Amino acid sequence: MHRPAAPSPAPERPAAATVRRVLEAVLGLDHPLEARPSPDGRRVAVTVSGPGGTHVQLVDPDGREAGGTLAGHLPRWLPDSRTLLLVTEPGPGPGTAAALPALTLWDTVDGRTTRLTSIPGETEDLLVADDGTEVLLLVADDGAERDGMHLGLPVRLGQDPAPESFRPDAGRRRLLHGTLPEHQATVVLREAGPPGLTVWNVAWRGGADAIATVSAENLPSGYYRGRLVHIDLTDGRTRTLYTPQGQLAAPALAPDGRRAVVVEGVSIVAGRPVLIDLADGTVTRPTAAEDATWLLPDPHDPDRLLLAGWAGTGSRIARVRLDREADGGAEVTTVWQDQAVLGGPSFQPAPALSADGSLAAAVLDAPGRPPQAVVAATAGPDAWAWRPVTALNPDTVARAALAPVRTRETSWTSTDGRPVHGLLLDAPGTPAPGTDRPGPRPLAVLAHGGPSWQWSAGHAPGDVLGLAPALAAAGWLVLLPNVRGSSGYGLDHARAVVGDFGHGDLDDLLTGVTAAVERGEAAPGRAAVLGHSYGGYLTAEAARTGAFRAAVVVSAPTDWLSFAHTSNIGGGYEHTYGIGDARTPEGRAALVDRSPVFRPAPGTPVLVLHGERDRVTPVSQAHELYRAWSRGGTAPVELHVYPGEGHEFTDPAHLLDAAARAEAWLARHVLGERAAHPAKDQTP
Repeated sequence: MHRPAAPSPAPERPAAATVRRVLEAVLGLDHPLEARPSPDGRRVAVTVSGPGGTHVQLVDPDGREAGGTLAGHLPRWLPDSRTLLLVTEPGPGPGTAAALPALTLWDTVDGRTTRLTSIPGETEDLLVADDGTEVLLLVADDGAERDGMHLGLPVRLGQDPAPESFRPDAGRRRLLHGTLPEHQATVVLREAGPPGLTVWNVAWRGGADAIATVSAENLPSGYYRGRLVHIDLTDGRTRTLYTPQGQLAAPALAPDGRRAVVVEGVSIVAGRPVLIDLADGTVTRPTAAEDATWLLPDPHDPDRLLLAGWAGTGSRIARVRLDREADGGAEVTTVWQDQAVLGGPSFQPAPALSADGSLAAAVLDAPGRPPQAVVAATAGPDAWAWRPVTALNPDTVARAALAPVRTRETSWTSTDGRPVHGLLLDAPGTPAPGTDRPGPRPLAVLAHGGPSWQWSAGHAPGDVLGLAPALAAAGWLVLLPNVRGSSGYGLDHARAVVGDFGHGDLDDLLTGVTAAVERGEAAPGRAAVLGHSYGGYLTAEAARTGAFRAAVVVSAPTDWLSFAHTSNIGGGYEHTYGIGDARTPEGRAALVDRSPVFRPAPGTPVLVLHGERDRVTPVSQAHELYRAWSRGGTAPVELHVYPGEGHEFTDPAHLLDAAARAEAWLARHVLGERAAHPAKDQTP
C-alpha cells in the first residue's frame, strides 16, 4: 500500500530565524563576572562564566596570560600577590566531603592547588583579612532560599530531598571563620554567628569586628527588614548600628576600622550612602550622592568616599567629599562616566582595587562590545581610562549577529510632567518584519523587573528572556523604559512607585509608546508589551489598556494576596512597596485591588511563560492568571510552564523555546502573520 509522503516542514520565517540566531550567539558567549587585581597590581584574577562552566583566569594589566586558569569562583588574593583563595566545586569520589564545595588555595606561580576544607553550604561571599592570616565566609545552608536575582531556587548541595521539609530555623545564612597560618594544609571553619540571625551581606578586614545586614527571618523577605549591626566574631554578639527605611547593601569598613559605610535604597539596592562612626554612632547621609552600588572609605582621606553606581542608563565612578559639619552635605566629583555598565558582583557597578588603591579592575559591558575585564589607573594622566585585559569572544558570531543593532538613549514626558528616560534598540536599514523596506517599525516595549532595577546600556540586555537585541535585529523597534521605580535617576525616582504600583509607572510606559509613534519611529497601532517579574505584572496591567495588540507575561506576580503568603519574599516585598498588608482587612482589600487576576480579562492576547520551580513568583501565580483570563475573556490566552526552571530560565533549550513562542505570539497578533511555534505539529 502506497503511503503518502510526510508534509515538508514550513520554512522558518526570517524574523524567527534572526531571533534564534542572536540568542544562540549570546548564549555562546563567555561572560566575565568580576575582576580582582593582586595587592601589588601586577596581575588580575578574572572570574569567567560560559557554556563550559565557571573558571578563574589570570592576566596581567597589559592583557597577557599570567598563570593559567582554574575551575572555581570568588577569587581572593593573599597579601603575597602570589596566592589565591577561591571556592571550587565538588570533585568526583565517594563520601560527604566530595559532595561539598571546597575552600581551595592556588599557588599561581607553580600551579599547585590545596583543598583546605569543605564548605557546608553555598558561599555567597569570601573575605580575607588585610594581613592574610584569616578568612571569613558568608555561607547559605542547604535549602536556603534565593531571591529573584539568584534564580529564585533553593540552595541544593545534592539531590532534592524527598520530602522537602520547611522549618522556621532552616536555611540560614551564617558566617564561618577560619585562620590561615603559614604552611598549614587544612583550615578549620568555626561558626562565628550571629546566633538566631540571618546574614545578608558583610564587611570585615580581619580580627573580631565585622559589620553586617541581618534579620531574624531566614527567607529573603527578611532582607527587606534588615538592620546594620556590629558583630563580635569571638562570641557572635551584635550591636545595632543603623535601622534603615529600605534595604541595605554594599557595606564596607575603613582601613582604620573606625568608620563604616553602607548603601540604603528601596530594593535590589542602588541608593544613597550612609556613613557611620563606629565609636560614637554618628550617622551621616550625603544626599547629593545618588544611585551608589559600591562604596569605599578613601584610605588616604578620612573625609572622602569612593563611589561607583548607576548614572541613567550608564554608570559612573565618583569621589564624595563629606561636610562633617552638616549632616547630608557632600561635594560629589564624577571622575568617570559612560553609557556602559562597569560591572562587578551582583551585576551592579563594583570595581576592585589593588592594596594601595592605584589600580582598579572591573567588567565593562557596552553596546557593540561584548563584556571584557578592564583595568585603570586611579591617578595620573590616564586616571580611570579603562583598558581591556581579556580577549573573550573576539570577532565571534555574537558580534556579527548583533552588529546591525543600534542602541540610543531616549526620553519623554509622562502625563504628570515627570521626565522619563530609557533606551531604543533598532537595526537601521533592516526591513521591518513582514515587509521588504525600512520605515516606521512595529514596537516592542519590554518592562524590566524590580521595579528598582533598570535598563542599562549593555551589549545584550538580558532581562525579559534576552529578547531586546534579538527583536531589534529582526526589525522591531524595541523600547526599554526606565519608568518611575527604576534605579539610575535618584532615590526619589525609585521611591516614586511606592504606594502607586501600576498607576504612575504604567502612565510612564504608555506615554513612551505615544512619544515613539509621534516621532515617526513606531508604526501606529502595532505595539506589543513584554515583561519579566515586576515587569510582567506591569505588562499584565498594560494589556488591559487597549494600547497593545499582544502581551507576553514572564515569571510575574499577578495575585498580590496569594503572593504575600506563598512567595519567599512575601511579607517583605509588598510592605516595602506599599502594596498592602495581608494581616489587615484593609490591607487585603488593597492587595486584591492591585491584582490583575481580580480584574476583567483584557481584549489583548496574552502569552504567559513561567518556571515550574520559581519560589519568588510561584508558578501558581501563572496558573491563576491563565485560569482567570481564559475563562473570563474573549482574547486568546496561553500558558507554558518550563520544568526545573526558577525565576529566570537557565536551560538554553528552554530559553530558546520561550523566546520562539514569544516572537511567534507577536508575529501572529501584532503583524497578522501565520506564525506557529516551530515545536507545533505541522499539518498539510
